[in-house]
Amino acid sequence: MNRVAITGIGIVDNLGTNPNECFQNMITDDYVHPIDYETEIESLKGLKCFKTREPEWIVPEGMRVPLHNSLTVASKNALHVIQQATEHMGRVCKGVDYTRSTNVAVVFSSLAAKPQTEAGPFVDKLRGGKRLSPRTAVQYLNDFTAGLISQTFDFRGACVSMDAACATGLYSIDYAMHLLKTHDYVVVGGTDTPAVDDDMYLFNQLGALGTKSSPFDKTRDGFIMGEGAGCLMLEKEHNAIARGADILGYIHTVSHHTDGQLGSPTSPDLSMTGAISSMREATSGLDKDRIGFVNAHGTSTPVGDDLEYGAIQQVIPETPVISFKSKIGHSLASSGINETIYSLMCLQNSVIPKNFNIDECDLEFVYKYSQKLNKNLAVKNSFAFGGKSSTLVLEV
Repeated sequence: MNRVAITGIGIVDNLGTNPNECFQNMITDDYVHPIDYETEIESLKGLKCFKTREPEWIVPEGMRVPLHNSLTVASKNALHVIQQATEHMGRVCKGVDYTRSTNVAVVFSSLAAKPQTEAGPFVDKLRGGKRLSPRTAVQYLNDFTAGLISQTFDFRGACVSMDAACATGLYSIDYAMHLLKTHDYVVVGGTDTPAVDDDMYLFNQLGALGTKSSPFDKTRDGFIMGEGAGCLMLEKEHNAIARGADILGYIHTVSHHTDGQLGSPTSPDLSMTGAISSMREATSGLDKDRIGFVNAHGTSTPVGDDLEYGAIQQVIPETPVISFKSKIGHSLASSGINETIYSLMCLQNSVIPKNFNIDECDLEFVYKYSQKLNKNLAVKNSFAFGGKSSTLVLEV
C-alpha cells in the first residue's frame, strides 16, 4: 500500500512559533489563560481570546520587503509555517529541487484572514466610493493566501482554498491526498486570525463564545476564539523513501459525513448521525486496540462536547479523549491543521497531554492528567456548522 507520508510540518499559535515550542507548551502543566479582547465596541468588551504569538518573520527569498509588510498577520504566518515545513523537508533532497516543480500543489485555507482588523474602514471606503488599493483589495479574497504561497515559493501545481467552516482543515487534507494522484508533493494548511471585531461579534451573537476554555467540564459556557497557522507537507510513501526523506507519520484516511435534514445550521443532530458515520468509516477495518486517543473537536460548548463524547463511545469505546482547544482555543480554518500536528507529535513522543480547566467532569475517559502512550494510531475529529462531520486517522 502506497501510504500518504507527512515529511514536513510548520505551526504557530498562542503557544509558540515553531513545532517544538508549541508542543512543549502543550504538554507542560503550565497554563496561560486567554487574554482580554481589546476593542472599542462596548458589546464585545469582556470577551476573551488566544492571540497568536508573533514570530520573527523572515521575508522569503525574492519577495520585496514592502509587499511583505503589507500582508496581513494571517498571510505572514502562512509564509512562516511554509518556511518551517520546507526547511524540515529539505529544499533539495537527492538532487530533487521540489520548489521549482510543476508537481507541487497547494491547498491552503482561511476563513477570517482580513487585511484590516475592523470592517469599519472598508465600509467607509465603500460608501464614499473611495479607492481601495489592489494590494489591499485582493487580500479580502479567501483564496488569496493560497495564491500568495504558490507565487512566493514558485509552486506550479494545483492551487486551491477550501471552505467547510470549522471542518475546513480536514477537508483540505482530504483534497490534498486526492491531489497526490497527479502531484509529487502537496502543501496543505490553514491560517486564521479571527480575534477581530466582526468575527467576534458574529460568534458572540450565535452564543458560541464563552468565558473560559474548558472542554468537557460541566461549567463550560462556550469556546474561546484562537488564532494560528499550520501546514503539512505530504507526499507518497514510496517517493519519500526513494529520496531518503524523514517520514514523520502517515495520514491513514479521512472521512466526511453530514446530518442531512436531521441537523440545523448551527447545531448537530442530537443522535450525532454524521459524526458517528464519519468515525465509523474512518476507522473501518482498523484494529481499534491500536488507537491511542481521540483528539476531539471539543470546543467547550455546552451541547457539543457531551454529544461528541457519546458518539466517540459508540464507535471507539474506552479510548482516551483529549481536546487541545483548552490551551489554544478555536482558530477556525487552522484548527484542524494545527490539532492534526499536535496529534502527530503526541504519537511521536508517546504522550497524551491532560485536559485542562477540568473542575467538574464525570466523563470516564476525559483525563485530568497526562498519560504515556504505547499505540501508533490517533483519531482526530472536526465538526462544523451545517452538520458537517470529519474524521482523520493518523499513524506513526
